[in-house]
Amino acid sequence: MLPHVWPAIRDVLLPRGCAGCDRPDEVLCPDCRALFDGCHERELQGRTSGSAYAAAIYQGFARHAILDWKDHDDVELDGPFAEIIVDLLGRSGLPETLSETLRHAASHGPVLVVPAPSSRQSTRRRGRRHLMPLAEALADALCDMGVDAVPARVLASTAGGGRSVQQVSSAQRAQRIGGHVEAIPLPDRPLQGAVAVLVDDIITTGSTLRQCMAALHGAGAVPVGALALAHAVVRYGSDEEDDPYTSGTSGDSRTGNAPTATPQMGGHSPSGAM
Repeated sequence: MLPHVWPAIRDVLLPRGCAGCDRPDEVLCPDCRALFDGCHERELQGRTSGSAYAAAIYQGFARHAILDWKDHDDVELDGPFAEIIVDLLGRSGLPETLSETLRHAASHGPVLVVPAPSSRQSTRRRGRRHLMPLAEALADALCDMGVDAVPARVLASTAGGGRSVQQVSSAQRAQRIGGHVEAIPLPDRPLQGAVAVLVDDIITTGSTLRQCMAALHGAGAVPVGALALAHAVVRYGSDEEDDPYTSGTSGDSRTGNAPTATPQMGGHSPSGAM
């Protein structure tokens, strides 16, 4: 009986608030959920192809909710964030790109939904692979659309454990990440010719996704694009973002306000985006 009774006991003894704004008795309240109703597109430049789509801007309440989920073990957000990434799929141009790619691809296997890798240190610190619930939900949604898809953890990172959103410039990100994302084919998931979709939590400069796509390309896969919860807003000329748990101009004090910032995004927001 304990597994069924414990959630009720926990909610009485340790009542929770919304992960974004701390509204009582909410995991992610409707107002904070609405912050993830956008569709911000970024073309991935360089030797890769395809676009990345983000549901929200990484600031204010949206930022706080992602940090609670990612670095403070708020696993109750797995469900809402999985729904957000699936909703983003429908708003993005990825289904059309995927359909076009599949018509011309030589692959006969399922589409691989690939979570962006975290460093070993970050994974140990969190005690779980936080992107897997999103990858699993996205694979299920693609199957519902008639596309054979499976979650596939075929990328690994050997980079240091520094938090990527604190690396602001493209040069800093490339130096930290470059050469540290590897494709690791699994016995039942060959990468040669496989069509792949990437899933990430936060896009900063896009270096992580470009490295992931390059690693998949190098293993013979065909990455077509990426989905993420948010893209980061950073201030030019700063060495790192403000700590979201400090006062001042970080905008975190659950007011919903963002710091004075310029999005480091090279793409655009389709009509109807936030």
